[in-house]
Amino acid sequence: MTITSKDYSAGTGLPKKTRSLCPECGKLLDADIVARDNKVYMEKECPVHGKFSDVYWSDVDYYLKAEKFAHDGVGLHNPRDTTIPPGGDDAVHIVIDGNRIDMLSCTAIANVDLTNRCNMNCPICFANANHQGYVYEPTFEQVKAMLETLRAEEPIKCTAVQFAGGEPTVYDRFIDAIAYAKSLKFAQIQVATNGIKFAKDYEFLKAAKMAGMNTIYLQFDSLREDVYIRSRARKMLDIKMKVIENCRRLNKEGLHSPSIVLVPVVVTGMNDDEIGDIVKFAFENSDVIRGVNFQPVAFTGRVTQEEVSKGRFTLPDLIRCVEEQTGYANKDDWYPVPVVAPISKFASSFLGETKVTFTTHPHCGIATYLFQDEKGNVVPFPRFVDVARFSKELDAMADKVENAKFKKLYALKLLKLLNSCTDESKMPEGLTKSKFVKMISAVMGDKSKETLAAFSWKMMLICGMHFQDSYNYDVERVRRCGVHYVTPDCRVIPFCAYNSGPEFRKQVEEQFSVPLEEWKKTHQEQAKELAEALIVPKDE
Repeated sequence: MTITSKDYSAGTGLPKKTRSLCPECGKLLDADIVARDNKVYMEKECPVHGKFSDVYWSDVDYYLKAEKFAHDGVGLHNPRDTTIPPGGDDAVHIVIDGNRIDMLSCTAIANVDLTNRCNMNCPICFANANHQGYVYEPTFEQVKAMLETLRAEEPIKCTAVQFAGGEPTVYDRFIDAIAYAKSLKFAQIQVATNGIKFAKDYEFLKAAKMAGMNTIYLQFDSLREDVYIRSRARKMLDIKMKVIENCRRLNKEGLHSPSIVLVPVVVTGMNDDEIGDIVKFAFENSDVIRGVNFQPVAFTGRVTQEEVSKGRFTLPDLIRCVEEQTGYANKDDWYPVPVVAPISKFASSFLGETKVTFTTHPHCGIATYLFQDEKGNVVPFPRFVDVARFSKELDAMADKVENAKFKKLYALKLLKLLNSCTDESKMPEGLTKSKFVKMISAVMGDKSKETLAAFSWKMMLICGMHFQDSYNYDVERVRRCGVHYVTPDCRVIPFCAYNSGPEFRKQVEEQFSVPLEEWKKTHQEQAKELAEALIVPKDE
């Protein structure tokens, strides 16, 4: 069987029950998700620490719309998990407060933390690398085993990896890690970075590109230095611009730059007024920038309920800001991540092999594709493609392909469906159905950058991913998480469980770390470089 998704089992509509955590003690609690004042709230009560209420989504109607596209995955198994005894259960799961939580979604993308060292000291970083008192840094052999673990997952193997940290570019064998991932045939290799190394060392950037880096996931909070000083404790805009310039230089040398995805952490009252400007900036630099992934801040550490309520920024808030600040898209133009699950489901059935399927929880992330013509007019993809109809009918078609005698006929049916769901009259000026199909093929193909360069329209993926904290922690979201971490002992852990709630990050890093002072004695040169990097020049 090659079916990679199934019907959603968490229940739809409001109110509903789920499980969450006490933000104070981490105890697993029953929680209610309810509608009030056109917002969706999570409410829970700890017998020791009392009641908690937090905005889950700030728009009831859009919350309900997102659920219409929900799908469940078919589970995930990790035969390389070294913590499992021979013959043991290798189904990926976590344990919270003594309760086993099984994962439903495959690994859409995996984070491999190469180090917790960093050449910055950001106040809002959940890794908090320079305050932990220890150094977490897997050996290269451990990194290789972690990557091999991802490629051995069942029933769907991971095909996308992101090197992260800390700051991954300070890892001694960073280039080797990229090259090894490439040798394992990861289709997507990206690096989450502050950009300092890529800005200051062009040859280092080139080496990463040549080793196999596809995408630079560039921390990009603002176009104003005062915001960087507040969020990152130093000026950073020149660094970001230099990364873009260096990628452009790669293109000029015929090396085809890695795609840049801008990653702004959105904080209410700090940079939420810049969301539109960042989208416009991405279009202005679309020769190297392919997308923007906004990430509303998650509240970690000691914060009050009042601070959470005041600062909470949810995905519907992002939609509103994009509309108000650009006019490019409204809430009808955005869809939750699992809207694309039927595409993978169809491909898996048609090709007879399991493909990565985005069965992420419908309230984890949202996205839209924007097209901009030569005159600067922007048209969202859903304005000329009936996304809802295409997704629903393709899902039904995928169920039939699995046992079809003449599967090739379904390729024609797919093209016919896409054609019937596309309205050429609403496309950007100059775009036709045939050109559109070629563009989509380019995006899906291995040579997308080269092929897209032949078109005069700019395409930009705008998305939002709201990671959880202990105030809005939803076990049903964790079960359907598609962003996972792999650890040195080859466990696979969902992102939000790793970074919030019971904080598996802390457990893992403490288990595989050495005290900072001990590390400094055995790595004197790196320790000196790190100390020097943290000294911010007065003009920065």
